[in-house]
Amino acid sequence: MLLSPEAYNLASAEETVAGKMDGPEPHPLKILVVEDEPRYLESTRLLLKHYGHNVSTAMNGAEARARLTDQRFDLVLLDLHLPDTTGLDILADMASQLEHSMVIVVSGDTSIDSAIQALKGGAYDFLRKPYAPEELVKSLRNAARELALKQENRVMQARLQRSELWHRFLVNNSPDIIYTLDAEGRFSYLNDCVEAITGHTKTELLGQPWETLVLEAEREAARWHMNERRTGDRATRNFELFLYKRSPTDTAESPPSHVVVELSASGMYEQEADGSRRFLGTYGVARDISERKKAEATITFQAYHDLLTGLPNRALFKDRLTQAIANARRHGLLLAVMFLDLDRFKSVNDTLGHLVGDELLQLTSQRLRHCLREGDTLARIGGDEFMLLLPHIRTRDNAAYIAEKILAALKAPFHLNSHEIYISASIGIAIYPDDGITHETLIKHADIAMYSAKDQGRNDFRFFDSGLNQHLSGRMAVEADLRRGLQRGEFEMHYQPKVDTRHGRIIGMEALIRWHHPQRGLVLPDAFIPIAEDSGLIAPLSEWVLEAVCRQARAWHDQDLPPTALAVNLPARHIEHPDFVDEFVRILRDHGLEGRGIGIEITESTLMRDMEGSVHKLRQLSDLGVEISIDDFGTGYSSLSYLKRLPVHCLKIDRSFVHDLHSQDNGAPLVAGIAAMAKGLRLHLVAEGVETQAQLEFLREIGCDAYQGHLFSQAVSAEEATRMLRSHTPAINLH
Repeated sequence: MLLSPEAYNLASAEETVAGKMDGPEPHPLKILVVEDEPRYLESTRLLLKHYGHNVSTAMNGAEARARLTDQRFDLVLLDLHLPDTTGLDILADMASQLEHSMVIVVSGDTSIDSAIQALKGGAYDFLRKPYAPEELVKSLRNAARELALKQENRVMQARLQRSELWHRFLVNNSPDIIYTLDAEGRFSYLNDCVEAITGHTKTELLGQPWETLVLEAEREAARWHMNERRTGDRATRNFELFLYKRSPTDTAESPPSHVVVELSASGMYEQEADGSRRFLGTYGVARDISERKKAEATITFQAYHDLLTGLPNRALFKDRLTQAIANARRHGLLLAVMFLDLDRFKSVNDTLGHLVGDELLQLTSQRLRHCLREGDTLARIGGDEFMLLLPHIRTRDNAAYIAEKILAALKAPFHLNSHEIYISASIGIAIYPDDGITHETLIKHADIAMYSAKDQGRNDFRFFDSGLNQHLSGRMAVEADLRRGLQRGEFEMHYQPKVDTRHGRIIGMEALIRWHHPQRGLVLPDAFIPIAEDSGLIAPLSEWVLEAVCRQARAWHDQDLPPTALAVNLPARHIEHPDFVDEFVRILRDHGLEGRGIGIEITESTLMRDMEGSVHKLRQLSDLGVEISIDDFGTGYSSLSYLKRLPVHCLKIDRSFVHDLHSQDNGAPLVAGIAAMAKGLRLHLVAEGVETQAQLEFLREIGCDAYQGHLFSQAVSAEEATRMLRSHTPAINLH
């Protein structure tokens, strides 16, 4: 892409461009670059100068007009958006210079109108930012060749203007079709260009009616233009027309090939002696604009479609939905709007990269297409979000059937670059007219229903109902309160002791966040952590937690309390951040701490989101002395293979297994198996949620090293934890 000078390697760009371009280098051109972005301006100047061109620059419309007034340039590289005017205004001012100069418009603007106006206004080419260097160089070469051709034409015109022979030569070498018709509408003259553009020779067309060259569907509209009788201002100007084009691949069954031309024509008359005029026929010029029409069609497609998947985008979806609503209102029909979001798609991008993520989106869109009926619309509206329009349904069950079909289609794995990827989707459904009568309301309610499906566990669909509005409002209120809580310092850390099962000594503390909400009082993590994760607030919240824990560890050290292992829970998104290790080490050093004495607890699902990245990062922390614990062990993958690869020091038995210890057929065998695994791997074993003496006795018997739970103490404030440490004899247990 064309970026800043420091990001652009001229040598490698030269090799890339040279490898893709054929033909000799054009002669040096005098070029004006009009661009208000200094980085783009400088990188473009360096690239053009590297190819030997004489480059002038302008950063606004006033400077550009001044340069164009004082000098004549071969080529102008023109940005559409300038601080004091528009590129279209500059292009209009240059109308008289376009015979001698070429204009290439560059812009990041996705507007169809501005791009089409630029092309119609005389621009030679249109490049969309950001563009590759070779695109610019290729366009520049083509423009240089076009300038050279124009110059050659001007020279020939100067030499041949007094000669009929030379005049005919110019006509035959014109890039446009030049023709005349007799009074009966038959071709009486055609230049040589007709064969190059249409594939028909002059010989076979001369004497034939004009309809021979015009597509049958176009003949009625073309009748008063191709066979023009009017003159002056009333004559035909720039009329678009489809002409037959003979192609070697044409068959009797295939639709006829065609070429799009822009026609200008006028009647020819002879003055009679009596002052009347006798109609002689028609003179016309037809310019091939097929490439321009393709460019306009491409611009239109890009404006209304997602370029990655080729699906309609949000703008086209809204347009189709508006039309479908009008039709449903007119005929008393139902329609359904679906909002579909891929579950945990971000983890694919984060672990396997955006190229794999993009390919997954393409394959997903193909599966979704196969689930729809003829007349349904599937659109990608951004990221991993899709919308579906079902314009003809009889009952809500029809929409439910399509949703179930989609969920079933996504169950099979995707195979990408030797990876087997499983994804699911959450789908929200809104029905017209029950859930809304405008496109805005239906989309909004489908979106709300989709979030409800996510809250229910994902991989599901949910119809909208009025109660969901209250749920969403409550969720949004919690998110807003979270943001304010971070700013106002409403969070604090509580600490739950880890106790040695043999001697009853405190061997560590687990740090647990609490929220002192001004209206709701003390709020536990389960009520706000999922919302923090969905809203993107988990990163700043996790950073605050790590800062608070290190600050407390420093305070206990300064109070001459015995060293105590202090563990903190970290979410997947925090660990997946590229700067996670550096940030972790920075916080330790800011508080004068080493890795020993600080531990982190992560879940099995967090590890499996990015196994390779997790192994590397955790090994770096382990080398610093940080203790790594697997939290809620047994509820996820519980694989020996990943335990062997990871620098794990401790396994924590999930409280659900401890709760079931009273049943010899359920919890006890599982916990005993986990204990045996930990012993075989020489890992420290901690049980969570211990509430009874019987549970503790069983844990002692199977060799569990430590426990947490209300049997000893619930999580307490920092002040209470400090009193506990003073009254007990902690024994640090680092591995």
